[in-house]
Amino acid sequence: AHRVTSSARCPQVRAASGEGRAHVANMRAALLTGGRRRVALSWHRSRLAAAPAACRVAAPASRRFAATEAPARPTESALFASSVKLRSAFHSREAIAEIAASADAPVERATTLARLAQELAAGEEVLEVKVLGEALRKEGRREISVIAPIGLGGCVPGKIIKMVLPTAEDMSKLIDARRQANSRVAKPEALADILEKYLKEQFLGKAPEHVALLAAWGPKSIGDAEGEFAEVAALMDLQLRAFRAGLESAKTDFQFEVQRVGDGKECLVMPPSNFGMLGLKDAFHMMLLGFRVLLVVQPRFLPHFLEVQRGFEEAGLPAGLLDVLPGITPEADPEVLHAALKSVDRLQFTGSSPMFKSLVTKAYELGNLRLEFAGEVSGLNKVRLDGVSASHPAAAAGAAWAAMANNGELCTSASLIEFDPATGDTAASVKAALEAHPFILGNDPADAGLDILLKSGKTKNLEVKTEIPADGFREWWEKQVLAVPHGSAPNLRTNQSLGHCIYAPSIRRALAAGVKEDASCIYCVGVSEDTSAPSARAGTAGCKLPESVFGGMKTHTFAVAGDHDGVGSVQTLLSTLRRRGPNWRDQEEAYAEYELTETAEDLLGFLPPREQADFKKTINSVLEVFRAFEPEVSSPYSGQSLVGAEGRSQLLTLAALRPARKNLLIPRGVGLPDDIIRVALLAEMSPLKELPVHLHLLSAGQAGKLRVADPLKSFLRVVEHRLGWKVCWHDDYDKLAATVRESEYPPYFFCTKDKHVLPLNLLTAVAENCGYIYEGLPTDALSLFRWLTATQAWTVACTEGQVHEAQAELQKLWKEAGLRAESHEAPEVVKPVGRPDVGGGFGASPFGDAMGGDDKDWGELSDDDGGSSDDEPEVKKAGEDKPKATDASGDKAAAAKVA
Repeated sequence: AHRVTSSARCPQVRAASGEGRAHVANMRAALLTGGRRRVALSWHRSRLAAAPAACRVAAPASRRFAATEAPARPTESALFASSVKLRSAFHSREAIAEIAASADAPVERATTLARLAQELAAGEEVLEVKVLGEALRKEGRREISVIAPIGLGGCVPGKIIKMVLPTAEDMSKLIDARRQANSRVAKPEALADILEKYLKEQFLGKAPEHVALLAAWGPKSIGDAEGEFAEVAALMDLQLRAFRAGLESAKTDFQFEVQRVGDGKECLVMPPSNFGMLGLKDAFHMMLLGFRVLLVVQPRFLPHFLEVQRGFEEAGLPAGLLDVLPGITPEADPEVLHAALKSVDRLQFTGSSPMFKSLVTKAYELGNLRLEFAGEVSGLNKVRLDGVSASHPAAAAGAAWAAMANNGELCTSASLIEFDPATGDTAASVKAALEAHPFILGNDPADAGLDILLKSGKTKNLEVKTEIPADGFREWWEKQVLAVPHGSAPNLRTNQSLGHCIYAPSIRRALAAGVKEDASCIYCVGVSEDTSAPSARAGTAGCKLPESVFGGMKTHTFAVAGDHDGVGSVQTLLSTLRRRGPNWRDQEEAYAEYELTETAEDLLGFLPPREQADFKKTINSVLEVFRAFEPEVSSPYSGQSLVGAEGRSQLLTLAALRPARKNLLIPRGVGLPDDIIRVALLAEMSPLKELPVHLHLLSAGQAGKLRVADPLKSFLRVVEHRLGWKVCWHDDYDKLAATVRESEYPPYFFCTKDKHVLPLNLLTAVAENCGYIYEGLPTDALSLFRWLTATQAWTVACTEGQVHEAQAELQKLWKEAGLRAESHEAPEVVKPVGRPDVGGGFGASPFGDAMGGDDKDWGELSDDDGGSSDDEPEVKKAGEDKPKATDASGDKAAAAKVA
């Protein structure tokens, strides 16, 4: 059927169009009897006879002979092109440079110092704590006083702030009211506008105020405060750019779209005690995901977070989407936090590992078994000297700084120095070399020359221990580190680390050792044997954002817990997006086809026949996303000061994609779930060096034998022998929980169903071991890419003369250590072949535009009174003519009748 439109060019055409509307009912009936093509030809011929010759426009030759032309063969799939565009919007070198320039822009020092003086001026200030817009009164509540951690000019602190702490009833009332009001920003574009306004006007636009507040209440030196401010600004900019890129794709190339998985849900955000503004970047990200955010902060951070809350209000954020309350203090009633844990949908935490685990297990005890949780928690980090003596100036400076920075209170502060006895080093010589390194310490945050701002109660000197103390090896949160020879106790593995640093005689040797480790951030330094030559240095911290990634090794290290994909990683930045679902565009867009391996072909046969073709397309799409997001080496950026020369060390980072360590569970009485087959297929076709999957089966032991039936039996044979999977048998859930508690790595379970119905003992075991349980498996390619990967930052610290060497070694190690041994062949790019358009009929009107040459809007084919749709035949009254099939003679008769 052809859409009929009127035209102002010719009265006869308008008359013909009117007749066309009257003829629609007969056309519809004929179409339903199979006469679609003949009716269309009849209609065009009749209109050709009725229209004057001046209105007869032949179809263009390009349309009339389209079927004979060979279309240009596409060189890339539509998905790959869009994925590259998506990545370029926030993760290309150009985008990273723009973000860094904005975040690292010089902060006006005079304004900063003036605000710092105002903030630390001696006196008493009462801060209003509001719940549902009303200030809390002292009656029936606890009031606390907080003394500023530092004084102006290094003097004794004289600033005191007072506040009222909320009760458990206040907390429950707030969360219930927020749920009932269900405040939200309906349009994602509007939400992006609000958050962008906050970032530009209220954060970057007020940089001196934020830096001063960080310095006063952190406390931090001005330089360190500027660093924290820049990092948080860069992270918010990255998140917003990725979100905007998804909105743009949904309107232009139609490959990706925004997803707000937290829409209508509550998220409790808790910042750490040493980097309070990390709570802001978490709140920003959670709001992009659709959550309503409840920020519970340390009382000393309340002045700053109240400033943050006012900024969001001025940017236009609706009430109820962000509330700030003090509560992380020994003086607070623990029931207040428990009231929140009982009700919220998600916990976003940064801080100590013991506190994080206690919060999650408490939520389970309170019955909140559906709680989502994510934590960047503390780790045990070490510096390894491999063929380099601790007496080398670069190694001594880097190792000492790793233990001293921020008074030893960083989650990446070094707790262990592992020296190489082959160099002649002993524990005593390492102690002497590190403790002799000079540092500038002081009490005045405005002193730009400070290395470390001393906090109240902190030691002034670095202490290198040569024996394990009586209270054991642990995180000391002080300027303390233990020196031991390589291979001696404690033999610290980096599956407990956030940062790990290796010094070696060459970049290649340092990298080769580093990429075998599990820590989230690997720092590699190749130093010259000539100790007088200029050398770069690094420690267990120091990479910068947006150039690098932090805390991204989920499933590999116990220093990352729950649903946490790291800071600045593509997995985190893409969490607000997904690949669109199947639609009609799939019939027009070019797509990629990869050749399946023999094992993948065998695994595909375990899926139901009706799903095999669809999941093969999913595999192709996932591989295209992998190809678009393959890591590349960053541009050089500044690190710590050089040793033996002026200037800064040059850092180059490759954010390596690593396979997630996966656990799968088949409960009793369940056969072979399709999602587990899909995981096997994705693992087999992954471009990465995959790790063995741990497949857990319950209640499989019967009469002393392990009895499973096909297809599970055959599937197990394939994944065990060809993929190297570890199949674990358990009599019951208690035995599984015991295995989980002894796991070598954080236990992450994928493809589970209804985790809230699993036994509490198992849920607790997973949480206590920093793991997580994911329900189901995503169906879109972008989410699958996110779920099945982690990010490990490989960073080389070098001199300017070593930059090219560092770039080459990073790229070489990525191919050797990151990618599968036998790479996939390049995919075949296929363009779907549509039905040929030969002119006339469906392809073109013989009158061109005058008779409605636009035949794309089939939905507009209707009669004047908007009757039944084209898919539904009209009900005929008794005696009315029934639709008849037409032939050639019928075509002529119909044309004569219409004429």
